[in-house]
Amino acid sequence: MYIYKKDEWQLISFNTLPGLEQMISAFDSQFDRNVIVFNAPLGTTKACFHFEKPDCETETLDALYSDLENADDEVINELIKNGKTIALNINYLINRYDTSGVDLWSQMIIFLNEQADFHKKKKSVNLLGLGDVGSMLTIGLKLLGGECIGEIGIFDLNDNQKSRWEMELNQITTNPRIRVKAIEYDQLFDADVFVFCASKYVPKVGENVEDVRMVQFNENSKIVSLYAKEARNSNFKGIFAVVSDPVDLLCLSVFDASNRDDAGEMDYKGLFPEQIRGYGLGVMDGRAKYYSRLMNLSYDEKGRVFGPHGSALVVSADVGQEDDVYSLQLTEQVIHANLDVRALGFKPFIAPALSSGADAIVSTLNGQWHYSATFVGGIYWGTRNRLSTYGTEYEALTLGSDLLNRVRQSYHNLEEAWAQLK
Repeated sequence: MYIYKKDEWQLISFNTLPGLEQMISAFDSQFDRNVIVFNAPLGTTKACFHFEKPDCETETLDALYSDLENADDEVINELIKNGKTIALNINYLINRYDTSGVDLWSQMIIFLNEQADFHKKKKSVNLLGLGDVGSMLTIGLKLLGGECIGEIGIFDLNDNQKSRWEMELNQITTNPRIRVKAIEYDQLFDADVFVFCASKYVPKVGENVEDVRMVQFNENSKIVSLYAKEARNSNFKGIFAVVSDPVDLLCLSVFDASNRDDAGEMDYKGLFPEQIRGYGLGVMDGRAKYYSRLMNLSYDEKGRVFGPHGSALVVSADVGQEDDVYSLQLTEQVIHANLDVRALGFKPFIAPALSSGADAIVSTLNGQWHYSATFVGGIYWGTRNRLSTYGTEYEALTLGSDLLNRVRQSYHNLEEAWAQLK
Protein backbone atom coordinates (compact mmCIF):
# COMPACT_ATOMS: atom_id res chain seq x y z
CA MET A 1 0.00 0.00 0.00
CA TYR A 2 1.24 3.48 -0.92
CA ILE A 3 0.28 6.75 0.74
CA TYR A 4 0.59 10.15 -0.93
CA LYS A 5 -0.31 13.74 -0.19
CA LYS A 6 -1.76 15.86 -2.97
CA ASP A 7 -2.97 19.37 -2.12
CA GLU A 8 -5.39 18.91 0.80
CA TRP A 9 -5.95 15.22 0.01
CA GLN A 10 -4.39 12.08 1.42
CA LEU A 11 -4.32 9.37 -1.25
CA ILE A 12 -4.17 5.68 -0.37
CA SER A 13 -3.34 3.47 -3.36
CA PHE A 14 -2.71 -0.23 -3.88
CA ASN A 15 -0.21 0.57 -6.64
CA THR A 16 2.55 3.12 -7.11
CA LEU A 17 1.41 6.31 -8.80
CA PRO A 18 3.88 7.30 -11.53
CA GLY A 19 4.87 10.95 -11.54
CA LEU A 20 3.61 11.64 -8.02
CA GLU A 21 6.57 12.05 -5.69
CA GLN A 22 4.81 13.23 -2.54
CA MET A 23 4.74 9.79 -0.97
CA ILE A 24 4.72 9.82 2.83
CA SER A 25 5.89 7.12 5.18
CA ALA A 26 2.99 7.02 7.60
CA PHE A 27 -0.78 7.18 7.40
CA ASP A 28 -2.29 10.18 9.20
CA SER A 29 -5.51 8.92 10.77
CA GLN A 30 -6.53 12.46 11.70
CA PHE A 31 -6.51 13.68 8.11
CA ASP A 32 -10.03 14.67 7.02
CA ARG A 33 -9.87 14.24 3.25
CA ASN A 34 -8.94 10.67 2.32
CA VAL A 35 -9.27 8.92 -1.03
CA ILE A 36 -8.88 5.20 -1.59
CA VAL A 37 -7.62 4.88 -5.16
CA PHE A 38 -8.10 1.58 -6.97
CA ASN A 39 -8.32 0.06 -10.44
CA ALA A 40 -11.37 -1.96 -11.44
CA PRO A 41 -12.86 -2.73 -14.87
CA LEU A 42 -15.01 0.05 -16.31
CA GLY A 43 -18.70 -0.61 -15.89
CA THR A 44 -18.30 -2.70 -12.74
CA THR A 45 -18.25 0.11 -10.15
CA LYS A 46 -19.14 3.76 -9.92
CA ALA A 47 -16.33 6.20 -10.65
CA CYS A 48 -16.59 7.74 -7.18
CA PHE A 49 -18.43 6.49 -4.10
CA HIS A 50 -18.33 6.45 -0.33
CA PHE A 51 -16.17 3.74 1.16
CA GLU A 52 -17.51 2.27 4.39
CA LYS A 53 -16.59 -1.42 4.08
CA PRO A 54 -13.43 -3.30 3.12
CA ASP A 55 -14.31 -4.49 -0.38
CA CYS A 56 -13.96 -1.12 -2.09
CA GLU A 57 -12.78 -2.66 -5.36
CA THR A 58 -16.21 -4.12 -6.03
CA GLU A 59 -19.62 -2.77 -5.12
CA THR A 60 -21.72 -5.83 -4.42
CA LEU A 61 -25.22 -6.50 -3.20
CA ASP A 62 -23.98 -8.43 -0.18
CA ALA A 63 -21.75 -5.51 0.78
CA LEU A 64 -24.88 -3.40 1.24
CA TYR A 65 -26.85 -5.76 3.42
CA SER A 66 -24.48 -8.00 5.36
CA ASP A 67 -21.65 -7.51 7.83
CA LEU A 68 -18.19 -8.19 6.43
CA GLU A 69 -14.99 -8.86 8.32
CA ASN A 70 -12.57 -5.96 8.28
CA ALA A 71 -9.66 -6.09 5.88
CA ASP A 72 -6.30 -7.13 7.29
CA ASP A 73 -4.54 -3.92 6.35
CA GLU A 74 -4.12 -1.56 9.30
CA VAL A 75 -4.74 1.56 7.21
CA ILE A 76 -8.02 0.25 5.79
CA ASN A 77 -9.17 -0.74 9.28
CA GLU A 78 -8.33 2.74 10.54
CA LEU A 79 -10.33 4.38 7.78
CA ILE A 80 -13.35 2.20 8.47
CA LYS A 81 -13.09 2.88 12.20
CA ASN A 82 -12.97 6.64 11.71
CA GLY A 83 -15.95 6.83 9.37
CA LYS A 84 -16.60 7.32 5.69
CA THR A 85 -13.97 8.14 3.12
CA ILE A 86 -13.98 8.26 -0.67
CA ALA A 87 -13.24 5.44 -3.10
CA LEU A 88 -12.18 6.39 -6.62
CA ASN A 89 -11.93 3.96 -9.53
CA ILE A 90 -9.09 5.73 -11.28
CA ASN A 91 -9.64 3.80 -14.51
CA TYR A 92 -12.56 6.09 -15.34
CA LEU A 93 -10.35 9.19 -15.20
CA ILE A 94 -7.51 7.53 -17.11
CA ASN A 95 -9.97 6.49 -19.81
CA ARG A 96 -11.82 9.82 -19.89
CA TYR A 97 -8.89 12.22 -19.88
CA ASP A 98 -6.07 10.03 -21.25
CA THR A 99 -3.66 11.30 -18.62
CA SER A 100 -1.14 9.80 -16.23
CA GLY A 101 1.15 10.79 -13.38
CA VAL A 102 0.86 14.35 -12.10
CA ASP A 103 -1.60 15.30 -14.84
CA LEU A 104 -3.91 12.48 -13.76
CA TRP A 105 -3.88 13.55 -10.15
CA SER A 106 -4.49 17.17 -11.09
CA GLN A 107 -7.54 15.96 -13.00
CA MET A 108 -8.59 13.89 -10.01
CA ILE A 109 -8.54 16.98 -7.79
CA ILE A 110 -10.57 18.89 -10.38
CA PHE A 111 -13.05 15.99 -10.48
CA LEU A 112 -13.43 15.88 -6.69
CA ASN A 113 -13.80 19.65 -6.46
CA GLU A 114 -16.54 19.55 -9.10
CA GLN A 115 -18.37 17.04 -6.93
CA ALA A 116 -18.16 19.40 -3.97
CA ASP A 117 -19.21 22.46 -6.00
CA PHE A 118 -22.38 20.68 -7.14
CA HIS A 119 -23.64 20.58 -3.56
CA LYS A 120 -22.93 24.22 -2.72
CA LYS A 121 -25.63 25.83 -4.84
CA LYS A 122 -29.30 25.69 -5.63
CA LYS A 123 -29.86 23.49 -8.64
CA SER A 124 -31.37 24.14 -12.03
CA VAL A 125 -33.69 21.31 -13.03
CA ASN A 126 -34.85 20.66 -16.61
CA LEU A 127 -37.75 18.30 -17.19
CA LEU A 128 -38.74 16.53 -20.39
CA GLY A 129 -42.36 15.46 -20.91
CA LEU A 130 -45.43 17.23 -19.52
CA GLY A 131 -47.87 14.35 -19.58
CA ASP A 132 -49.73 13.13 -16.50
CA VAL A 133 -46.58 12.23 -14.55
CA GLY A 134 -44.38 15.06 -15.79
CA SER A 135 -46.86 17.85 -15.08
CA MET A 136 -47.68 16.49 -11.62
CA LEU A 137 -43.99 16.02 -10.86
CA THR A 138 -43.24 19.61 -11.85
CA ILE A 139 -45.91 20.83 -9.43
CA GLY A 140 -44.21 18.80 -6.73
CA LEU A 141 -40.78 20.26 -7.52
CA LYS A 142 -42.21 23.78 -7.30
CA LEU A 143 -43.92 23.09 -3.96
CA LEU A 144 -41.13 21.09 -2.31
CA GLY A 145 -37.91 22.44 -3.81
CA GLY A 146 -37.52 25.77 -2.02
CA GLU A 147 -34.26 24.82 -0.27
CA CYS A 148 -32.47 23.20 -3.20
CA ILE A 149 -33.98 24.33 -6.53
CA GLY A 150 -33.43 27.74 -8.09
CA GLU A 151 -34.97 27.23 -11.52
CA ILE A 152 -37.11 24.70 -13.37
CA GLY A 153 -37.02 24.37 -17.14
CA ILE A 154 -39.84 22.51 -18.86
CA PHE A 155 -39.89 21.01 -22.35
CA ASP A 156 -42.61 19.23 -24.28
CA LEU A 157 -43.17 18.57 -27.97
CA ASN A 158 -46.53 20.32 -27.60
CA ASP A 159 -45.73 24.06 -27.48
CA ASN A 160 -49.15 24.96 -26.05
CA GLN A 161 -48.70 22.44 -23.26
CA LYS A 162 -45.30 23.93 -22.49
CA SER A 163 -46.63 27.52 -22.46
CA ARG A 164 -49.65 26.59 -20.36
CA TRP A 165 -47.52 24.99 -17.64
CA GLU A 166 -45.05 27.86 -17.63
CA MET A 167 -47.88 30.31 -16.93
CA GLU A 168 -49.68 28.17 -14.36
CA LEU A 169 -46.63 27.09 -12.38
CA ASN A 170 -45.34 30.66 -12.10
CA GLN A 171 -48.70 31.64 -10.63
CA ILE A 172 -48.27 29.24 -7.69
CA THR A 173 -47.49 31.42 -4.67
CA THR A 174 -45.44 28.77 -2.85
CA ASN A 175 -41.69 29.22 -3.39
CA PRO A 176 -42.06 32.26 -5.68
CA ARG A 177 -38.28 32.46 -6.10
CA ILE A 178 -38.30 29.23 -8.10
CA ARG A 179 -38.66 30.45 -11.64
CA VAL A 180 -40.29 28.09 -14.13
CA LYS A 181 -39.45 28.68 -17.78
CA ALA A 182 -40.29 26.99 -21.05
CA ILE A 183 -37.10 25.85 -22.77
CA GLU A 184 -36.09 24.63 -26.21
CA TYR A 185 -34.73 21.21 -27.11
CA ASP A 186 -31.13 22.39 -27.32
CA GLN A 187 -31.32 23.73 -23.74
CA LEU A 188 -32.29 20.43 -22.09
CA PHE A 189 -28.82 19.70 -20.73
CA ASP A 190 -28.03 23.27 -19.67
CA ALA A 191 -28.91 22.29 -16.11
CA ASP A 192 -27.69 20.52 -13.00
CA VAL A 193 -30.46 17.91 -13.20
CA PHE A 194 -32.24 16.46 -16.22
CA VAL A 195 -35.53 14.66 -15.48
CA PHE A 196 -36.77 12.20 -18.10
CA CYS A 197 -40.57 11.84 -17.92
CA ALA A 198 -41.32 11.07 -21.56
CA SER A 199 -43.19 7.87 -22.28
CA LYS A 200 -44.34 6.43 -25.58
CA TYR A 201 -46.57 3.79 -24.05
CA VAL A 202 -48.78 3.79 -20.96
CA PRO A 203 -51.54 1.13 -20.75
CA LYS A 204 -55.03 2.53 -21.10
CA VAL A 205 -57.50 1.93 -18.30
CA GLY A 206 -59.01 -1.50 -18.87
CA GLU A 207 -56.26 -2.61 -21.25
CA ASN A 208 -54.94 -6.09 -20.45
CA VAL A 209 -51.20 -6.36 -21.07
CA GLU A 210 -49.34 -9.46 -19.90
CA ASP A 211 -45.96 -7.81 -19.20
CA VAL A 212 -46.37 -4.04 -19.04
CA ARG A 213 -42.75 -3.36 -17.98
CA MET A 214 -41.29 -5.11 -21.00
CA VAL A 215 -43.64 -3.39 -23.43
CA GLN A 216 -42.78 -0.05 -21.83
CA PHE A 217 -39.07 -0.84 -21.99
CA ASN A 218 -39.15 -1.67 -25.68
CA GLU A 219 -40.81 1.66 -26.43
CA ASN A 220 -39.24 3.97 -23.87
CA SER A 221 -35.67 2.68 -24.20
CA LYS A 222 -35.58 3.96 -27.79
CA ILE A 223 -36.49 7.45 -26.60
CA VAL A 224 -34.28 7.59 -23.51
CA SER A 225 -31.28 6.36 -25.50
CA LEU A 226 -31.55 9.38 -27.79
CA TYR A 227 -31.37 11.72 -24.80
CA ALA A 228 -28.51 9.71 -23.30
CA LYS A 229 -26.50 10.40 -26.45
CA GLU A 230 -27.46 14.08 -26.24
CA ALA A 231 -26.17 14.11 -22.65
CA ARG A 232 -22.87 12.66 -23.85
CA ASN A 233 -22.56 15.16 -26.69
CA SER A 234 -23.34 18.02 -24.28
CA ASN A 235 -20.66 16.82 -21.82
CA PHE A 236 -23.41 16.78 -19.21
CA LYS A 237 -22.01 16.60 -15.67
CA GLY A 238 -25.22 16.66 -13.67
CA ILE A 239 -27.80 14.06 -12.61
CA PHE A 240 -29.76 12.21 -15.29
CA ALA A 241 -32.97 11.29 -13.44
CA VAL A 242 -35.15 8.59 -14.99
CA VAL A 243 -38.80 8.60 -13.91
CA SER A 244 -40.43 6.76 -16.83
CA ASP A 245 -40.99 3.02 -16.48
CA PRO A 246 -39.26 0.65 -16.10
CA VAL A 247 -36.81 2.97 -14.34
CA ASP A 248 -34.14 0.42 -13.38
CA LEU A 249 -33.79 -1.01 -16.88
CA LEU A 250 -34.03 2.41 -18.53
CA CYS A 251 -31.16 3.59 -16.31
CA LEU A 252 -29.05 0.82 -17.82
CA SER A 253 -30.14 1.95 -21.29
CA VAL A 254 -28.96 5.47 -20.47
CA PHE A 255 -25.59 4.26 -19.23
CA ASP A 256 -25.14 1.94 -22.20
CA ALA A 257 -26.20 4.44 -24.89
CA SER A 258 -24.23 7.37 -23.47
CA ASN A 259 -21.03 5.34 -23.33
CA ARG A 260 -20.96 4.19 -26.96
CA ASP A 261 -19.08 6.01 -29.67
CA ASP A 262 -20.45 6.81 -33.14
CA ALA A 263 -19.54 3.31 -34.30
CA GLY A 264 -21.56 1.77 -31.46
CA GLU A 265 -18.54 0.57 -29.49
CA MET A 266 -18.39 0.97 -25.71
CA ASP A 267 -15.72 3.57 -24.92
CA TYR A 268 -16.97 4.71 -21.46
CA LYS A 269 -16.62 8.38 -22.33
CA GLY A 270 -20.24 9.24 -21.59
CA LEU A 271 -22.07 9.51 -18.29
CA PHE A 272 -20.44 8.07 -15.18
CA PRO A 273 -22.60 5.33 -13.60
CA GLU A 274 -23.39 7.49 -10.56
CA GLN A 275 -24.75 10.34 -12.69
CA ILE A 276 -27.80 8.22 -13.52
CA ARG A 277 -30.51 7.63 -10.94
CA GLY A 278 -33.89 5.91 -11.26
CA TYR A 279 -36.96 7.18 -9.43
CA GLY A 280 -39.66 4.53 -9.13
CA LEU A 281 -39.30 3.01 -5.67
CA GLY A 282 -40.61 5.92 -3.60
CA VAL A 283 -44.24 5.17 -4.44
CA MET A 284 -43.74 1.52 -3.50
CA ASP A 285 -42.67 2.72 -0.06
CA GLY A 286 -45.77 4.94 0.02
CA ARG A 287 -48.01 2.06 -1.00
CA ALA A 288 -46.41 -0.21 1.61
CA LYS A 289 -47.19 2.39 4.28
CA TYR A 290 -50.79 2.66 3.09
CA TYR A 291 -51.51 -1.08 2.98
CA SER A 292 -49.57 -1.86 6.16
CA ARG A 293 -51.90 0.44 8.08
CA LEU A 294 -54.87 -1.51 6.74
CA MET A 295 -53.12 -4.74 7.80
CA ASN A 296 -52.09 -3.37 11.24
CA LEU A 297 -48.39 -3.89 10.53
CA SER A 298 -45.47 -1.81 11.79
CA TYR A 299 -44.00 -0.97 8.39
CA ASP A 300 -43.95 2.79 9.05
CA GLU A 301 -41.30 2.38 11.75
CA LYS A 302 -39.48 -0.79 10.72
CA GLY A 303 -40.30 -1.64 7.10
CA ARG A 304 -38.29 -1.26 3.89
CA VAL A 305 -38.68 -1.85 0.17
CA PHE A 306 -35.97 -3.13 -2.17
CA GLY A 307 -35.42 -3.65 -5.86
CA PRO A 308 -37.36 -2.63 -8.95
CA HIS A 309 -40.64 -0.81 -9.37
CA GLY A 310 -42.42 -3.95 -10.56
CA SER A 311 -43.20 -7.59 -9.90
CA ALA A 312 -39.71 -8.36 -8.54
CA LEU A 313 -40.20 -5.84 -5.71
CA VAL A 314 -39.30 -6.99 -2.20
CA VAL A 315 -41.17 -5.57 0.80
CA SER A 316 -40.31 -6.30 4.42
CA ALA A 317 -42.82 -5.33 7.09
CA ASP A 318 -40.02 -5.41 9.69
CA VAL A 319 -36.48 -5.37 8.33
CA GLY A 320 -35.04 -6.28 11.73
CA GLN A 321 -36.84 -9.61 11.88
CA GLU A 322 -36.79 -12.78 9.83
CA ASP A 323 -39.13 -12.67 6.84
CA ASP A 324 -42.69 -13.76 7.56
CA VAL A 325 -46.00 -14.37 5.86
CA TYR A 326 -47.11 -10.78 6.51
CA SER A 327 -44.19 -9.38 4.54
CA LEU A 328 -45.07 -11.63 1.61
CA GLN A 329 -48.72 -10.57 1.79
CA LEU A 330 -47.73 -6.91 1.97
CA THR A 331 -45.45 -7.37 -1.03
CA GLU A 332 -48.35 -8.71 -3.09
CA GLN A 333 -50.59 -5.82 -2.04
CA VAL A 334 -47.98 -3.24 -3.01
CA ILE A 335 -47.14 -4.85 -6.36
CA HIS A 336 -50.80 -4.84 -7.39
CA ALA A 337 -51.73 -1.47 -5.87
CA ASN A 338 -51.88 0.23 -9.25
CA LEU A 339 -54.58 -2.24 -10.31
CA ASP A 340 -56.79 -1.02 -7.45
CA VAL A 341 -56.72 2.49 -8.90
CA ARG A 342 -57.28 1.23 -12.43
CA ALA A 343 -60.29 -0.76 -11.21
CA LEU A 344 -61.87 2.59 -10.33
CA GLY A 345 -61.34 3.79 -13.89
CA PHE A 346 -58.24 5.98 -13.41
CA LYS A 347 -54.56 5.87 -14.32
CA PRO A 348 -52.39 5.66 -11.17
CA PHE A 349 -49.99 8.56 -11.76
CA ILE A 350 -50.45 11.01 -8.85
CA ALA A 351 -48.61 9.09 -6.12
CA PRO A 352 -45.80 7.93 -8.46
CA ALA A 353 -45.18 11.49 -9.69
CA LEU A 354 -45.01 12.91 -6.18
CA SER A 355 -43.54 10.07 -4.08
CA SER A 356 -41.16 8.46 -6.57
CA GLY A 357 -40.52 11.68 -8.48
CA ALA A 358 -40.76 15.07 -6.81
CA ASP A 359 -40.23 14.10 -3.17
CA ALA A 360 -37.35 11.69 -3.92
CA ILE A 361 -35.60 14.10 -6.31
CA VAL A 362 -35.83 16.96 -3.81
CA SER A 363 -34.57 14.65 -1.06
CA THR A 364 -31.65 13.66 -3.30
CA LEU A 365 -30.67 17.29 -3.85
CA ASN A 366 -31.03 18.05 -0.14
CA GLY A 367 -28.80 15.09 0.79
CA GLN A 368 -31.65 13.35 2.62
CA TRP A 369 -32.53 9.67 2.86
CA HIS A 370 -34.86 8.52 0.10
CA TYR A 371 -35.53 5.63 -2.27
CA SER A 372 -33.95 5.57 -5.72
CA ALA A 373 -32.15 3.14 -8.02
CA THR A 374 -28.37 3.58 -8.21
CA PHE A 375 -25.55 1.64 -9.82
CA VAL A 376 -24.57 -1.44 -7.81
CA GLY A 377 -22.39 -4.10 -9.39
CA GLY A 378 -23.51 -3.52 -12.96
CA ILE A 379 -27.24 -2.86 -12.59
CA TYR A 380 -29.41 -0.14 -11.10
CA TRP A 381 -30.71 -1.34 -7.77
CA GLY A 382 -33.41 0.36 -5.71
CA THR A 383 -32.77 0.85 -2.02
CA ARG A 384 -32.75 3.56 0.61
CA ASN A 385 -29.80 5.93 0.17
CA ARG A 386 -28.70 9.53 0.23
CA LEU A 387 -26.44 11.61 -1.98
CA SER A 388 -23.61 13.30 -0.13
CA THR A 389 -20.75 15.41 -1.42
CA TYR A 390 -18.64 12.64 -2.95
CA GLY A 391 -21.13 9.93 -3.72
CA THR A 392 -24.00 7.73 -2.64
CA GLU A 393 -24.30 6.42 0.91
CA TYR A 394 -26.47 3.37 1.54
CA GLU A 395 -28.40 2.61 4.68
CA ALA A 396 -26.47 0.10 6.78
CA LEU A 397 -28.62 -3.00 7.13
CA THR A 398 -28.06 -6.59 8.22
CA LEU A 399 -30.86 -8.71 6.77
CA GLY A 400 -32.16 -12.04 7.95
CA SER A 401 -31.39 -15.02 5.73
CA ASP A 402 -34.88 -15.37 4.21
CA LEU A 403 -35.18 -11.68 3.39
CA LEU A 404 -31.63 -11.56 2.05
CA ASN A 405 -32.43 -14.50 -0.24
CA ARG A 406 -35.50 -12.67 -1.58
CA VAL A 407 -33.37 -9.58 -2.17
CA ARG A 408 -30.68 -11.60 -3.95
CA GLN A 409 -33.27 -13.26 -6.16
CA SER A 410 -34.75 -9.90 -7.12
CA TYR A 411 -31.28 -8.59 -7.95
CA HIS A 412 -30.49 -11.64 -10.09
CA ASN A 413 -33.85 -11.27 -11.87
CA LEU A 414 -32.81 -7.76 -12.89
CA GLU A 415 -29.43 -9.02 -14.06
CA GLU A 416 -31.09 -11.69 -16.19
CA ALA A 417 -33.68 -9.28 -17.59
CA TRP A 418 -30.94 -6.90 -18.74
CA ALA A 419 -28.84 -9.73 -20.19
CA GLN A 420 -31.84 -10.89 -22.24
CA LEU A 421 -32.64 -7.37 -23.42
CA LYS A 422 -29.06 -6.73 -24.51
